[in-house]
Amino acid sequence: SVKKMLPTMSKDSEIKDGENKNLIKIVERPTFILKTREGENRAVSPSQRNGHKKDADMSSAAPSKIQESIRMLSICPEMSTCIKFMDENMQLCENSIDFLYDQQDFLVVGCLGAQGVGKSTIMSLLTSHYSSNIFQVQDLSHYENSTNCTTGIDFFITKNRVIYLDTQPILSGFVIDSAASFDQKKGASDFMNSDSNLELQSLQFAAFLFSVCHVIIFVQDWFIDPNLVRFLQTAEMLKPSSTTVIDQDYVEYYPHVIFLHNKAELQDFMPATIDEMKDFYNKVFSSSRLQTHSGIDMNHCSTESGLNLFFIPSRNRQEDMIFCENEKSLIDKLRTKIYGVPRNSITPSVLTEKNWYHYVSKVIEVIKKSHLSSEYGRLMP
Repeated sequence: SVKKMLPTMSKDSEIKDGENKNLIKIVERPTFILKTREGENRAVSPSQRNGHKKDADMSSAAPSKIQESIRMLSICPEMSTCIKFMDENMQLCENSIDFLYDQQDFLVVGCLGAQGVGKSTIMSLLTSHYSSNIFQVQDLSHYENSTNCTTGIDFFITKNRVIYLDTQPILSGFVIDSAASFDQKKGASDFMNSDSNLELQSLQFAAFLFSVCHVIIFVQDWFIDPNLVRFLQTAEMLKPSSTTVIDQDYVEYYPHVIFLHNKAELQDFMPATIDEMKDFYNKVFSSSRLQTHSGIDMNHCSTESGLNLFFIPSRNRQEDMIFCENEKSLIDKLRTKIYGVPRNSITPSVLTEKNWYHYVSKVIEVIKKSHLSSEYGRLMP
């Protein structure tokens, strides 16, 4: 066999090669200086160009939107008195939309109560820092003629975008008298259903307020009429749904309800009496979905879970004013707590003032055509 001859290297040659390696001169790499292109017309990718433009548009749109809102509110016509929002037949008046704008920061406060309890007086006191007697209050002529001071719903909106709705009395005898006289002129002989029609009409007004208001002030002048409690529970049942779309994440809307006792006497401010009232309301509305525990009460430092119970002292008992807060401080406290209440969305989508007005018209139509209301009216005794 022939063996391959491997080349052999001497140690001297290895040393020489090693020396040559050490003698290799390291040459530095040349340095290239890159100069950016001058001018504004350098090439930019479309995505970058659109991105910069979008950011610039967003940054410029934010202040312009705020300025537009400020300008819009600055030209808002100021109201000096209330106007008619809806008549006694639940026909919506169109002139109120002229005072509404496309902005979302607003609060709707409604008022419910029987005849002569002081609903319009409370609403006028809440708006007294804008003008006096914005809502007409009942005087001697109304008692003599047995007429209501408020028919339908009166409307007033403040500079702070708080909408006040003063409603005609619920379960008022004047409605029966006017309806009976109207039927008598027509020659009708059956007045058996007047009471039922009166209650159903009042329930429709209450269900309407439950659907369109953030806060409802339920005014009473004594403690307590169980028929009014049953009335509130029935109105809650007849309240139409705020959406026609089945949404698993949406929680049905219910307003904040304040139990306001007007013309309160000295014993009504006693802790034992207040505890008795709280215990009654807590038991009666334990299963209600109305927001009755929002902290709108007489305490200076309220908790969110406090019962919405408030007292306004009688104006005729001046000696009682010595032992409790005066009317002005109580109204200021009530107004402050109403303004600070959480404003839950009335519908699944956030409404502006004008959208709220259009939603109101839809609610009226739904209530008028409600099958549940008609069935309840048919089954009433």
